[in-house]
Amino acid sequence: MTDEQPQFQVTPAALEYIGNLLEAAYIHGIGITFEPDFVGWKVGYISGRTGGDLATAYDLETAVKAAEKPLDELAHRLAANRRSK
Repeated sequence: MTDEQPQFQVTPAALEYIGNLLEAAYIHGIGITFEPDFVGWKVGYISGRTGGDLATAYDLETAVKAAEKPLDELAHRLAANRRSK
């Protein structure tokens, strides 16, 4: 048995989506995490002392694209919470 790591291919389109996601998160003060595993990718967030998953998918491009809407919803919730304090 060997300790081979999976090979991850990051396409130019995936890099563009990652950049867009990071930019949107930065504007709202949200950190983004990318976690590869042997099945695919998990995209998550960190905000203050909390965090969680935004999306999971077999490939990075799909996971990042799927994380856009949950990130937008999270940003709106956080903004509403700040306004209500």
